[in-house]
Formats: sequence, structure tokens, C-alpha cells
Amino acid sequence: MPSFNRVQILCSLISTFLTFVYAHDCNGQFVDNFSDGNFTTNPTWTGTDTKFSILSGALKLKAPALSETAYLSTPSTSINNASWEFLVTISGGTSSANYTDVYLVSDAAVLTGSLNGYFVRIGNTADEVALYQQTGTTKTKIIDGLDGRVNQTLATIKIKVARDVNGAWQLFTDATNSGYILEGSVINTDIFSSAFFGVVCAYSATRSNDYGFDDFVVTGDPYVDPSQPADYKDVIITEIFADPSPVIGLPEAEFIELYNRSNKIINLTGWKFTDGSSTAILSGMFQPGEYRIITATASAPDFAPFGSTLGVANFPTLNNSGDNLELRRKDNLLIDKVSYADTWYRDEDKKQGGYTLELIDPGNPCGEGNNWIASEAEKGGTPGSENSVFESKPDLTGPKLIKAVPLLANTLRVQFDEKLLAEAPDVSSFTITPATNIISVEFTDESLTTIKLTLDVDLATRTQYKLAAKRIFDCNGNEIQADYSTAIFALPEPAAERDLIVNEILFNPRPAGNDFVEIYNNSDKYISLKNWSVSNYINNQAVNTKKISSEEVVIAPHTFLVFTEDINVLLNDYVQTVEKNIFVIDDLPSFNDDEGTVALINSDGKVIDFFLYTEDYHSVFLKDKEGVSLERISANAETNEAANWKSASSVSGFATPGYINSNARGEMLADKVNVEPEIFEPVTGQPAFTQIHYNFDAGGYVANVKILDSQGRQIKQLANNEVLGTSGFFRWDGDMTDGTKARTGYYTVWMEVFNSTGNVETFRKRVIVASRFQ
Repeated sequence: MPSFNRVQILCSLISTFLTFVYAHDCNGQFVDNFSDGNFTTNPTWTGTDTKFSILSGALKLKAPALSETAYLSTPSTSINNASWEFLVTISGGTSSANYTDVYLVSDAAVLTGSLNGYFVRIGNTADEVALYQQTGTTKTKIIDGLDGRVNQTLATIKIKVARDVNGAWQLFTDATNSGYILEGSVINTDIFSSAFFGVVCAYSATRSNDYGFDDFVVTGDPYVDPSQPADYKDVIITEIFADPSPVIGLPEAEFIELYNRSNKIINLTGWKFTDGSSTAILSGMFQPGEYRIITATASAPDFAPFGSTLGVANFPTLNNSGDNLELRRKDNLLIDKVSYADTWYRDEDKKQGGYTLELIDPGNPCGEGNNWIASEAEKGGTPGSENSVFESKPDLTGPKLIKAVPLLANTLRVQFDEKLLAEAPDVSSFTITPATNIISVEFTDESLTTIKLTLDVDLATRTQYKLAAKRIFDCNGNEIQADYSTAIFALPEPAAERDLIVNEILFNPRPAGNDFVEIYNNSDKYISLKNWSVSNYINNQAVNTKKISSEEVVIAPHTFLVFTEDINVLLNDYVQTVEKNIFVIDDLPSFNDDEGTVALINSDGKVIDFFLYTEDYHSVFLKDKEGVSLERISANAETNEAANWKSASSVSGFATPGYINSNARGEMLADKVNVEPEIFEPVTGQPAFTQIHYNFDAGGYVANVKILDSQGRQIKQLANNEVLGTSGFFRWDGDMTDGTKARTGYYTVWMEVFNSTGNVETFRKRVIVASRFQ
């Protein structure tokens, strides 16, 4: 073997004791020129050792004449500010089947299997010297040396590799003993620690003795982990590319983007990214404020130009319609979780593919769908950099307790308006009145918004309970406030026929209006409407059924519930709408403007109540029936009795969704018409007005109301052919038709009412306008 300037100043020319010291120190640095005649001590090389021997003071491959591989490795932790030098000889040239790899860095002693590290390959079809990165079994060239560098029958070459603490690599070669030549440089920090150094020989049967090694000098510092343990949400998923087709401007491959939102250096080695079916194992150091693209190994080169990229094996398939993604630490601690849906795009065109989902505010990673939207970037996404939709939307308020619903007699489902901390609260966080003990608390699904409480006894029927929550935190750490910490609930019972009844219907809405159907719970039961339907009813059959809800919706005894497609229309059109009693469903059955049917169907398909309506039930005094509802008069009379339905009164605004019907039969007053107060002082008095109350046994009357002075002359008209409900009032502020204040004195309220049967009644009531300055 040719004699280069070996590092005998370190080994061969010093005492056996000093040779031992320098051969392998505690930091993994070592020197070995095999002058001791073995490779089993100082340092110790292990592997397929029967295929190697020491000849003429060098390590030589001496293997059987077979096409195989052979390797030796020795412990080495050098990687930071490190240098690796060695001499290699190869006889007979190199090829795709004959080459050698010198592993500078490896996390495994066995160099022929799966590992993470870096190696120098000497030879191949290009007869070059090149630096490679190996992740698992994937080998990627990161420095491409000059072709033909070892294209010789007997190649003898000295190689040096250097790496600084920032991951800057340099590869040098000296094939002529005239000094090192730089083959190339690169920055790569994907693998940052080492455990072993070694050599691998790949050879054909005729080349099993053609490799030699000598003068190994390895120096440098071991990796010292600067990282700190990551906590929940220190690292978050900020971008999701589930549907890369059609291509807009990004590579046609799925990816997610991670962001280190903490001030910690985080070691991702051993972390897991999973959708529950497939799990990818991550690696690498993650700096504060850094973005990292995670994609399949084969796609990593395509995303590398966009930013820091990690290619992984077994990258989960991201479902287009939605998926549950989890990021977990090596010890399986949950760090982030995103349950995305294609509704998060909020753009039907972008939803079809080619655009990423981007997190709007990384400072509020718990916002779920409200904090995600389709990318606005021209290329369809922003992998490896700040999102195009970035905006500050901090969450500064605690969670709200939305509802509590019994699932079984001893099980309660509790729903909050946002994601909670990943660990479920304990039983002391909840109390139930009347006193009921809670024995367990657990989340019910991936959203972390719903909790199941298990009770030690069954709930009683027809009893209202109150749930109170405390020390509940959303996933941003905001605590629930007292104003939003309680919910009322009761144990539902099955409904019998006509426990729930059709109570009001608007089937001929205004041009921009919406139909609605109101039901009334005419029982003492709490009744669940889960899987119930509203339908038409033709030939004694429910048709065109529309499900109310797949979730628990409980209607309390003697309360109203309105089904419509747009709550805002009702709130805008009808002043007596009770918002809390409105339930929006996606689609109502069709209701004809002249006549039709509506039915209420329970979860077993049984008809609980139905109504065959016609516009003929409207008041004959209505000038326009459009936008006027039909109201039930009596909850106890037959639903399909024509006399039990009237047009909603004009005084009520022509409909009362969620409120007691204007025509509902009430308790009779001693007088049908009363004035209260009888004496009042306009403008400055307390009160400064009077009310003319009416109460009739049925709705549908038409009223004219006038104020007459002491001589019988009209000074003000309060109603002109106004359709009334069963009860209500008119107000007089003591003003006259011309807007001036009426004089002090006696006046008469004259009220005439008549109905469609020709019945006419007239009422006269005295009222006095007073003045304190008389």
C-alpha cells in the first residue's frame, strides 16, 4: 500500500499507553492506523468481522468469492465541529455493484440496514466520491463529487469531511498526494447526533479482496441536546394540503406544515404524525418560530425549494372531505390535534382541489373551523412560510356551556362551544341540582367539545335539573365564566299521539320570506325530537319527510318550538318572534300557498299530529293573506277542526313564531274592554299614557277604536278595521289627530268590534286627561 503521511505523530510513534488514550476518547474521537495489528481493540470494530483482516498495517477486505456486502463499525459520537479523515484503496475500478461507503455518522451499529446517518460513497457508475444522507433505508446524495475521481485500475485516495456546529458540510479529496481539493459543500441539519462510525463494502464475487482502509482520524464534539420538552400546542399544524389536484402552483403531493410557536428548541426525533390509520415518525431539531413541511419521502425534493422539508415514510393519506390528524411526542403525549373538514375552505371552487387549508392565527390554535380557511396564495398555498391568510384573532374568552342532554337515565352529554384542554376535567368540576352524584367524566369524540358524565343513580322523569360547571378551560387556557357555566336539562319520555301538536303555520310567506311550522308541547313530559321529522301528509301517508335533527333536541312541557330555514327572516319580519324557540333545519317540506298538509312524525315513523290547512281558514277581512300565519286557537280542540284556526292578528304583526298565539283562548276578564289607568297625565305624568285592554273568547274580531271629546266629536282614531287576537291593548298618549295635546277633561273611548258572522259589539269607556297645574 502506498505510504501517505500517516498520523503516526498521534499513534504509531507514541507509547502503547498513549496510543490507547488517543485511540478512542470519551467523546467518541478516535485514531486508528492499525499499527497494533488488529481491529478488535483500541478501538473495537464489530460487524461481519470474518470478512476483514489486517495486512501490512491496513484494514483489508478478505471475503469469500461471493457477491455480498461486508461492514465494520466502531462507536463514535463526533458530529459538531467535526472532521473525518481516512485513506481508501480500491483495486479493479468501481461500478454499480462495486463500491465502498464510509459512514461518518450513524445511529445504528449495523450499517447494512435501516439507520439515520451520513456516509461518503467512493465509486459507483460515475466513479465519484460523494456525500449521502440516509434516513431509514432511503439514501439521498447531498454533495455530488467530480465524476471519474476514482476511475483507475488501482485507486488510492485520501478523503476528508468537515462539519461545523451549524450543519455546514464540506467534502475534500486528495487523489495525488498533492493536497485536498473541495468536492462540494452543503448545509444539512436533518440528522444531528451520532453513535457509530464505520465502513461498508459492496462487491461482486471477483472483487471480494479489493478494498483497503487506513489512517482513520475522527475528531469533533458529540451532540448535546439543547432541546426542551415540548408541551401541548408548542408545535401546531398550520397548513394542510389534502387535495393537490388540480395543480394550481404547488407540487402534486400531500403535505402538512408544522410551526414551532414556542421559544424552545424542540427535538422531533421519535415524534408521531398520524391519522389513526397510518403513522409517520419524525426527526430533526425544530427551532423557535420555524416552519417545517412534512410530506412523503418521495415528495420531499419537490417541496425542498419552499422551505425546510422532512420526508417521512408512511405519510398518512389526507382525506379530501376531512380527517382527524394528531401530532404526538415520542412518549405519546398529545401535542396538537386537528379534525378538519372540507367546509373549512369556505370557498366552493377552492374546495375542489389545488389549494391548502391555512390556519389564520397561530396564536389561537384552538379556533377549529373558525380559524381555518382556504389559502389566498397565488400558488395555492404557502408551505414553509407564514400563511397568506395570517391575521391576529386571539381567543380571550372562556368556553361556554351550550347544553346538557341525557343519553340514558344515568348518562349525560355536556356540550361546550369550543375545544377544551385535552385532558378531561374531573368530577369536582360539575355539580347537579337536585343533588346527583357524578362518578366519571370523559370526552365523547375527537372535537374535545363534548363530555359524557356518568351518574350513580337514574334521573327522575318530569323533573328539571340544573348542571353547573367550574374550573373548565378551553384549549387556550381561558377559564369558563359564571354567566356561561350552567344548563337546564331533564330526562325525556316517549311522546304519545298529540302530546306535541301543530300550533301555527306560515305557508304563504312574503316574497323574501320563509315558511315556518310551530309545534307546542301539550303535555307534562320532556320530549326528545332526535330523528323526528316534519312532512306532508297525503292519503294517510307521510311524504316528503325532512329530518329535524340527528342530535338530541328536547322540548319542555307547555313550550313552543318553530322549524324554519332562516331564523333571520323571522326575526326581521315578525316582532313577536322568540329567538330561543326557533330551530333551523336545512329543508322544510313544500307548503302550497292555497292548501296543503303538515305532519309531525316521531323517530319510529308514527304520526303524532297532522294539519290539513287551507287559505279559506284565514279571516275574510284580510286584504292580503301573504305573510300572515294561521294560528291554533285551542290546544285541546281537534287539530283539523276549521273553527280552531284563525289568521294571526295585525296587532301581533301577523305571526307569533315561538310565542303564544294571538288567537289563543285565555281566561276571560270580568269585562271584555277595560281602560287602565282611567286617569292619566300626558307627557309628564306617571304614567303618561293609558291602555285600552281587550279580551275576547275567540280571535278574528275586527276593531275600530276612537277617542271622543265631551261633545262626542272624534279627536283621535286608534284603530281602523284592525284584526284582533283574543287579547291585547291599544295605547293613547293623550294626543289629538293634529299632534297637539288634548285638553284636560273627560273623554270617551269608543270601540266597535265585529266578526265574519255579522256579530257586532260596541263598548264605551271613560278616560280622564289630568293636569297637575289645574
